[in-house]
Amino acid sequence: MHEDDVDLCDGELAVDGEEEDINFVDDGSKLDAETQRFDRIVGALEEVLLDEEFEEVRESFCRENCQHFEDSDENKLIYTDIFSKYTSLVESTIDQKLKQAVPGFSMQEFMGLLESHKDSLMSDVFDLLLSLADFEAFKEVMLSYKRDLTDGPAFAINCTPLRLHTEEQEDGEARPDLDLSLQISPIGGSGPKKGAGLR
Repeated sequence: MHEDDVDLCDGELAVDGEEEDINFVDDGSKLDAETQRFDRIVGALEEVLLDEEFEEVRESFCRENCQHFEDSDENKLIYTDIFSKYTSLVESTIDQKLKQAVPGFSMQEFMGLLESHKDSLMSDVFDLLLSLADFEAFKEVMLSYKRDLTDGPAFAINCTPLRLHTEEQEDGEARPDLDLSLQISPIGGSGPKKGAGLR
């Protein structure tokens, strides 16, 4: 072995004939079991919150209860009852889905993991969770559902069949004029004006 070579087999570094101890430091590439479990639960939680079935449960509840809400600063007593039912529904649905996705899951364990990993909670998932438990955000969502049910959507898109015409062109493709086939008008208006289109 050349004198500049380093022998690492015995955990000591030989430099110029003198041996120095080598300290191996964990670079964090292998996560501890608690962090791995936390990451697994958070991943499952993201899937639950983005799941169509979960969204349908929320939307159905909002549609059924939005008629009780009014756009005023005063909050009625019934709002508290509806909000309590909503949070119970959301929590039980999330708990049920996480128990299916993560073996041995318990909400109590997750709350403890949240406390010990609070410095790493920089995720949109937790912002969404907080908004689900915020009464003012909930009230605004309910008012939005009520407006949609009573007034309908803010605009409509009217499409008409488009007849394609082809022209002989050697240097390109024949294309229709799409501006003539799409019209947007307010709901409840008299409809699109003749010749009006997107420009």
